[in-house]
Amino acid sequence: MSNYIKYIAVLAILVFITGCTKERDETSKTSFQILADKEKELNDREARVKLKEIELEEREKKLGLVENTSTNPHLPDETETVNTENMTQVQKDSVKKIETEKKKEKKKEIQKEITKRFENPTATVKDYYEYIQRGINESGNFDANMKKAQKYFPSRPVDKMKSGYKSTKQFTIVEEPKVLSQKDNKASVVSKVKQTQVVKKDGKDTEVTKTLTVTYNLTANKNGEWVITGNSVKED
Repeated sequence: MSNYIKYIAVLAILVFITGCTKERDETSKTSFQILADKEKELNDREARVKLKEIELEEREKKLGLVENTSTNPHLPDETETVNTENMTQVQKDSVKKIETEKKKEKKKEIQKEITKRFENPTATVKDYYEYIQRGINESGNFDANMKKAQKYFPSRPVDKMKSGYKSTKQFTIVEEPKVLSQKDNKASVVSKVKQTQVVKKDGKDTEVTKTLTVTYNLTANKNGEWVITGNSVKED
């Protein structure tokens, strides 16, 4: 009986020891898991902190770039500004030079034309004839062309010129104007024309054609332009 009690006691002690050992193992295992979880949490936290730092750094860089762009949005530096101003000035100078050259060229052309007219008084008589012919041939433009013709013969009133050509049906140049004499600002030009007029004869309109030799006296004005001062007409 005593042996059986001893055996039970020993078995109880072993069970107790085994339980304690298992409990210690479970406790140790639990403690190790907790430590591992803590370490993972710390690592995760550190990783998140590091990631956050990287994100903040990238954001700061971007903000810095935007700030620089906003502060100086593609504005040219001083050198570029100077270059642009120089280019603009060069362009202005070029345009001004071209305009000056054009004015000089135009002035030369005008002077050349004035000289040509001064050298050749027949040009004035030809222009005078042109407006006479236009006034006769162009319907509805008689008065306007007579006024233009009168500018070449200013000493002859417009009304008198109109009455002189009002009944003219045809005006033809037979011989072109040519210089008879020219000295200083005085010249004499002769030409031959054929003029057909409608006149009343025996109560009827009759066409009368005459060939006329006309001698014009001309004077050059202060601008070097020849103007007709008088004329004489001879019927052939």
